[in-house]
Amino acid sequence: MVYSKPLVVAGILAMLLFNRVVNGAPAEKASHPNDSEEKCLEPEPGALVHEGFFARSESGLSFYWADVSGSVPRSGIRGIGQSGAISIGGTPARGLVLGGTMWTARIDPVFVENGRSVTPDDDSVKLTLLRTGPFIDFYPDPARGFHVQAAALFAIQIESDVKGNPIEPAAFGPAVSIGVGYEWFTSGEFSLGLVARAALGQVVRAPKAGSEHMRWFVPDLALSGTYH
Repeated sequence: MVYSKPLVVAGILAMLLFNRVVNGAPAEKASHPNDSEEKCLEPEPGALVHEGFFARSESGLSFYWADVSGSVPRSGIRGIGQSGAISIGGTPARGLVLGGTMWTARIDPVFVENGRSVTPDDDSVKLTLLRTGPFIDFYPDPARGFHVQAAALFAIQIESDVKGNPIEPAAFGPAVSIGVGYEWFTSGEFSLGLVARAALGQVVRAPKAGSEHMRWFVPDLALSGTYH
């Protein structure tokens, strides 16, 4: 058996080579399982992406529901009116926007007094609302337009009389808001979209006769223009 030893060595080498071909390639591919996913997450060169300086302006319609305590005979306020907002911020991380916002609305109120709805005869009677504070806005995919937002706010509420003069003192208190929206790029870094938002708050008005507490819920729907 002169050739038995070389044949054995050749057989062993062949088996090692076969094992390398069969088992080696999958192992090399498995070492980078997220390569394709990472490439998918990265935007294409020249693609429009939400990043950098952030500025948004909104104009919309708001609804107002409030329960009132400490004021006789008033027990509630309902209303509808126009609203607007301005938000400015920046993008410290991918898809994340931090900044400050100011929201305001002018409501045509209907008062609930002694269980009855009372509509003011004079159009000068209004409720003016102001909310301001820090906000956070997040785009899960910065190359697309869906985003979610939240804000912690300081709220002011002013009621005007039949002559349009503010009734003093104004009401103050804390508020929070959450919202969702979608935007479509129109040109460059400018986009147009829709925002749906809901806010909860409690403001207190403290005239000399006593304090008036108003716990309100304010949903609104707005058109938005964003530079980002």
